[in-house]
Amino acid sequence: MESQKKILKVTIDSKIAGNKLIDVLKDDFELSNKMIKKFDKEKKIFVNSKNISLKSKLKENETVSVEIDCGINNIDPEKLLLCVIYEDDDLLIVDKPKNMVVHPTKNVLSGTLANAISNHQKINNQNYKIRFVNRLDMDTTGLLIIAKNSYSHQQLAKQMDEGILEKIYIVVVNGHLDSKEGVIEDSIDLNDDGIKRELSTFGKISKTKYKVIEEFNNVSVLEIKLLTGRTHQIRVHLSSFGNNIIGDTLYGKTADLIERQALHSHILRFIHPITKENMEIRSKLPDDMENLIKNLKN
Repeated sequence: MESQKKILKVTIDSKIAGNKLIDVLKDDFELSNKMIKKFDKEKKIFVNSKNISLKSKLKENETVSVEIDCGINNIDPEKLLLCVIYEDDDLLIVDKPKNMVVHPTKNVLSGTLANAISNHQKINNQNYKIRFVNRLDMDTTGLLIIAKNSYSHQQLAKQMDEGILEKIYIVVVNGHLDSKEGVIEDSIDLNDDGIKRELSTFGKISKTKYKVIEEFNNVSVLEIKLLTGRTHQIRVHLSSFGNNIIGDTLYGKTADLIERQALHSHILRFIHPITKENMEIRSKLPDDMENLIKNLKN
């Protein structure tokens, strides 16, 4: 199957007439310099269906269009359970289950979320490169965004960098925190073992905002908002407070009531890359975390 294509269009009005094509691509399409160079080289930028110089000044009522190749998916499809929360021509948002790796690796070649998405494409006669906007650890459940084209991916990545895309988690931890809400700000770096992360003055600045939702029996349920997106950030920051996530064997210990870390990607808020609509997508707490909380209260 051929790759799908996404066409972006802008009609020049009196306000931007006289501007150079390159400026319209930057300001109105919000394309990065890298993307502009790529699309210009590939002859994917058109004014009234013709390729012209990026320095050309545009006239009122002219139509500028950019043809974006959505890429080719080369991941094998597998008939795996896939919970689709939202889908349109530009985005796919899924609810990832526990015990599932997001993307094939050297050690995990199949059974991943990407294999399930590839099968979803096959069933729906789609073909696009699978671009994950956010990532989740194997044992973390919840919401993941997949961009169906490079433009949507770039726009959402930019929103993450600027703090516009909000990622909110629910987590169950051991102990009570001194403050009911606050921000944990500590640098994180890779441990010498090449797997774990740890606090380090040589690491990348990392910020985690937390709020206590509920406390009982030396356990706390927290709402977490990531202000940066480092690997294992929530797990490292909370364990550094002495409040390791229940069931997190890497930064804490095993738990009798749950078989994985009690961490769930609960809410995503962002601006749709194409429609510019304010989006809020929610995922309910999975059964194992609901049962964990219920049992810990008793």
